[in-house]
Amino acid sequence: MMVSRRIPLHQINAFEAAARCLSFSRAAQELNVQQPAVSRHIAALEADLGVTLFLRSKPRLTLTEEGRILAGAVASGFDAIREGLETLRARSGDETIIVSASIGFTSLYLLPRLAGFQATFPDIKLQVITRDQNADFDPRKCDAVILFGEDGLAGAESQLIFKETMVAVCHPGLLRDGAPMDLPSLGRQKLLHLNSSDHSNDWNRFFQETEVVIPKPPAHDSYLSYMVYLRAIQNGLGVGIGWRHILDEFLANGTLALACEHECKTNRGYYCSMTRAGARKAGTTYFLDWIGRLE
Repeated sequence: MMVSRRIPLHQINAFEAAARCLSFSRAAQELNVQQPAVSRHIAALEADLGVTLFLRSKPRLTLTEEGRILAGAVASGFDAIREGLETLRARSGDETIIVSASIGFTSLYLLPRLAGFQATFPDIKLQVITRDQNADFDPRKCDAVILFGEDGLAGAESQLIFKETMVAVCHPGLLRDGAPMDLPSLGRQKLLHLNSSDHSNDWNRFFQETEVVIPKPPAHDSYLSYMVYLRAIQNGLGVGIGWRHILDEFLANGTLALACEHECKTNRGYYCSMTRAGARKAGTTYFLDWIGRLE
């Protein structure tokens, strides 16, 4: 009877990172070791197994058939370990719900309301992380994810928070006699644009089914960061797109004003989705129910 030898865990870690990144250098950065160390671990693993796991191609590594088989097995094993750890954390009673959301939604909508959640559920710890411009965002690393779009996370239990209602907003000083302008006048103003994948076409949506045609925005009137975009509007640099629920407080206290009474409702909105990890924590269900009842 053959007795399989135990493979050192550091070799498995090196292989998993390299297979996921398809790069020894990126795997080394992730593991906080030097690149030659990863190469040695992979070479030792290949020698032990008697197979080639990677084709050392450029600019990226390529998994061989044997490499793909091992990568699938290792990924399944790591998922099982992760689920076991989450189960033990839940049993310990020290339950922390990790919520991922954009910095704009977090700052302007979620944080002002979190005291209400904590007062209702004092035993549930909540950690909010923002994912803006984070190319490595992985929904599996959180319990609930708040997304903007036409639906929540695919295959996950999701709760609609609110549907999108776009309004034109500006500094009150830009309005003559404090009165909102009509649509043609609005179209002649300096319009500020949010140049993100979800919102780059917002002004065209806003003016849809009207006779107003707007020119392509110059680069200096476009912003990548929503918080910088909002500050530009508040400082009177032009008229921007705002959202009901998100900016209602600013409209109520007079720091922003409606530039026009026209509103645009779309089929998009903010959704809160529960991940597989979150489904194992009772607190995630309470959070999902709570956020769905906010106004």
